[in-house]
Amino acid sequence: MIKGTCWVADDYVMAYDIIIQEYWTSAIDSTENSKWVMAGVKEEFNKENAFKDRGYTFIVANHNFAGGGKSIEHVIAGLMGAGTQAVFATSFARLQFRNAINYGLPFVTSDDEMHLGCETGDELEYDADKGIIKNITKGTQFTSVPAAPFVGEVREAGGLMNYVRDKIAKGEPIE
Repeated sequence: MIKGTCWVADDYVMAYDIIIQEYWTSAIDSTENSKWVMAGVKEEFNKENAFKDRGYTFIVANHNFAGGGKSIEHVIAGLMGAGTQAVFATSFARLQFRNAINYGLPFVTSDDEMHLGCETGDELEYDADKGIIKNITKGTQFTSVPAAPFVGEVREAGGLMNYVRDKIAKGEPIE
């Protein structure tokens, strides 16, 4: 169970805006990449650590979150470094969806109306096993596909490569 506050995207959020282009050349490092998360999405986040300092646990978005055709891992590393523990949207860009899995960040396909039923600052509670998202502030509930346990295991291992290394070292099958 994850509990925290949400930030609701007003519109389509492109990967190019989550981490603006001038920071794509930096190393893939969650602390460094988190400094400018959402700087291209809203002017209020266009200063160092502006999104991170707000302490949002969740992002609620509409369609094709993190689209734009660029598979830069900086986006996922930055979101995680900023404290994001799950992103809920009606759909996701395939490239960033896979990057999120590789890092263990749940990108959760949610009800079509979730982005309309939440406001920035609402307190949410997410039960990944059941696929239930409760908006505690408003007393409403949304459903999603339950998160695959694999995503949490990858996150705990510190990413897909560490997950695979751990499995190999233990002689366990990789499922």
